[in-house]
Amino acid sequence: MKKKQGINFKLNIRPLSLNSCFQGRRFLNQRGKSYIETCLWTMPKEKMIKGEVEVFIRIFVKNRLWAFDIDNVAKLLIDCCVKKKLIEDDRFISCLHIAKFISLKDYIEIEIEKC
Repeated sequence: MKKKQGINFKLNIRPLSLNSCFQGRRFLNQRGKSYIETCLWTMPKEKMIKGEVEVFIRIFVKNRLWAFDIDNVAKLLIDCCVKKKLIEDDRFISCLHIAKFISLKDYIEIEIEKC
C-alpha cells in the first residue's frame, strides 16, 4: 500500500480571527501583518503538495470564553500555507476539517494530505 504524502506541524501561537486583521474592507492592519509573518516564520519548510489536498486544522485555546468563528481562523492559516508554498492554491483543497478544543495552552495543529 502506498503511503499518502503529507505535512504535519504545530504552531505555538494563539489563533487570530480574520475579522481582527483588517482595517476597512481590503487593508491588512499591523496585527494581521504581524500574525501572518509569525505563522510563515514558524511553519516548516516542506516540499509543496501539488494538486488536490485535504486539510485538517485543530485549534486549541485556553480561554473557554474566547469566542471566534473558526472559519475565520482557518482562512488566515490556509492563506499562510499557500504563501509558504506548502500547497499550490486554496482552490485545490477538496476537504477541510476544522475543530476547536479547550487546552492548557493556545496552539494550532495543521495536517495537509494529498488526495
